[in-house]
Amino acid sequence: MADILVVVGSTYGNASLIADDCVDQLNRLGHRATLLNEPTYEQVTQNPDVILICTATIGQGEIPANLQPLYDQLRARMPDFSAVRFGLIALGDSSYESFAEGGKQMNELMYDLGAKAVGQALFIDSCETPDAEEAAAEWIEIWSEKL
Repeated sequence: MADILVVVGSTYGNASLIADDCVDQLNRLGHRATLLNEPTYEQVTQNPDVILICTATIGQGEIPANLQPLYDQLRARMPDFSAVRFGLIALGDSSYESFAEGGKQMNELMYDLGAKAVGQALFIDSCETPDAEEAAAEWIEIWSEKL
């Protein structure tokens, strides 16, 4: 079983709710998941095994304010994440041109740091997915088996 840091980027709380449910589900499945609502550089660079990013997109495609400092520090310092596995749940609204751009930026950064994706990222479109929590729970079930 894996030690998982669940990193949250949320402004209005939807990503936080989903991330909290993911932590509960991952712990029930036998993993050790820790929720980071205000993630810091120090927390995510202490030899993590797995990082699960759950983020919304705000404004014109920006990363939420609580996640932006971490993104900026990771981008500036470029730690070696070649031993880190990661997953991504990105929330967005496809009626906007910048659909899930915050998640896409985090996904790209993880690849740039050398992290290895576990399965495919989950992009939840609020226009097409009536129950985001259910979609995330189904994805977590499959994703966790790959850890």
